[in-house]
Amino acid sequence: MTGVLTTEELLKRLDEQHQAYLTTFRQVHEALAKTAAAGQHQILTSPEPTRSFTELDGERPVTIHSSLLTGDSDDSDNDDELYVQTPLPSYKYDYEDLRKHLKTYTFRDHGDILLDTVVHNKRLLYPSLFPEYPEDERWHLSHYSVFDVSTDGAPLSRREVVKDGTTSIDSAVWQAIQDLNANPDSQRPAVGRITIVREPSPVMLGALHLANNKDFDVDELFEYLVEENKTTGEGHIPISRCSSVVALSLGGSPIRKLRNPARKAKTQHGFVYDPWAPWQVLNIQCYPDHKHSMDSHDSTKHYVNGPEAFLHTLLAEFRDAQKRFRDIQKKITNLVIPPADFMFNGGLRDKLLFEDAEFTYSRRYFWAFQTLGLMNDSIKAIIHAYEETFTDEVWEGKHKSMWPMVDQDSNRNSYYLKKMTNLKPEFEREIKTLYKLFEENDDRRKEIRTLRDQLFSGTSVLESRKSVELSGVTILQGHNIKLLTLVSIFFLPLTFVTSVFGMSNMPSEGFKDFTITMVAVCVPFFLLIGSLNTTSGMEFWRSKYHILPNCKSSSPTGALTIGNNSRNLPPPPKNARKKQKDIATPE
Repeated sequence: MTGVLTTEELLKRLDEQHQAYLTTFRQVHEALAKTAAAGQHQILTSPEPTRSFTELDGERPVTIHSSLLTGDSDDSDNDDELYVQTPLPSYKYDYEDLRKHLKTYTFRDHGDILLDTVVHNKRLLYPSLFPEYPEDERWHLSHYSVFDVSTDGAPLSRREVVKDGTTSIDSAVWQAIQDLNANPDSQRPAVGRITIVREPSPVMLGALHLANNKDFDVDELFEYLVEENKTTGEGHIPISRCSSVVALSLGGSPIRKLRNPARKAKTQHGFVYDPWAPWQVLNIQCYPDHKHSMDSHDSTKHYVNGPEAFLHTLLAEFRDAQKRFRDIQKKITNLVIPPADFMFNGGLRDKLLFEDAEFTYSRRYFWAFQTLGLMNDSIKAIIHAYEETFTDEVWEGKHKSMWPMVDQDSNRNSYYLKKMTNLKPEFEREIKTLYKLFEENDDRRKEIRTLRDQLFSGTSVLESRKSVELSGVTILQGHNIKLLTLVSIFFLPLTFVTSVFGMSNMPSEGFKDFTITMVAVCVPFFLLIGSLNTTSGMEFWRSKYHILPNCKSSSPTGALTIGNNSRNLPPPPKNARKKQKDIATPE
């Protein structure tokens, strides 16, 4: 009993059957041509037979119609004039070329970071550039998809070029990308190539650098993968802040020269290339979650040019980003939102209402709130990038620099615009879903904020009650301190008296003087302390304390008054005047 085949295996089988169909059809066509040449006199005298709908020119291959899945019933899928016809330039590299490139090429800082384990760890001295990795490094989980697109627009996988028995994923990727249009006698020259690598290893990134550096600025792509805040560059279409890059390269000669309006631009002019030029799409995905879309490209699709293939790849990235965002939101929801048995579980309610010693829920709510905020920032960046980049002019082919149409009325441009009209609603559907996800995240943040406020309120009430309990303990401690103070006060005068009479030069006969002194010192002291310990006594002594300064200040005030109002007082006696005169006049 055979197991269920995976999508990748089914697509591979479909490609094999497709190739077998093409081979058989060409053989039948050649046999019919030979038969027609041998019996030409019979064909000339006989009526011309009706042309079969399956009969095609020998130079035009047959592919499976995309209308089976897309609903496009137009017969223009079989018209080669609607697709790119110029083949890509050929190249072919081997292992030594890769080793030499890694040794001699001067990588930038970001390239050194990505290729550090290959370039700086003596990996280049090993006999094999593609060693077996340990299981814990998880490089064996890397994946790739490489398609060659011919003049009929159908992408065909290059998995058949990988040698049987290849166990290293790095070696498999290298075999798939090391050559392009290397066979000049091929019936399907590649006018476009789609290269997708997922979780690439460092040596795999080096192989991509060698194979694509002539068509892409791979050093700049490495910069986007390494830099956290790099979301877009001038002349590029941003996707998101995650570690993924989708790049489009158009070959051939430029069709237009444009002036760069930026004041601080490094170059004053730029070039616009023909959308119908030979093209390449490079997609590097560095996600460790292994949740990629594996069916974004297959032989059932027909790409009229590079921009359409790029848009399909970009659409798959939008869907993957949405899927990852949704998964993060689901995990955060399960982490912070109370479960269904919340109403009947008192222990769970106490945990959610009162914080523990480890601040578990405060940390959890803070992390979830900030994570959803960062997620919304990324979603907003994706939406903003799409709305700013893919304007109506781009979809209509009227943009000055982004895929402009030279002849709007040509058949292939009309067919291209028709396909763009069908593709635009799919992008808008994904953008609407991202808007909805943004609103859901915002609502979730409000719920988390409410839970956090309730946690703070419950914890504050609990701490207030504990502070009241601690205040009672503080009062009891105050009573203990008061008792200790009273005992100390009782022994303080006794200690003073005994210390005086304990001197060696004091008389030792009798205790009469000692008793009188002790009573005279201790009794007033105890009475004073006892009165101060009561409210009425404290008020009494406080009133006496306020009267004492008034008494001290009344005497100088009276003397001053007498001096200032001496005329109102009766005259002094004569003897006083005489004495004053005697005192004032010396002998």
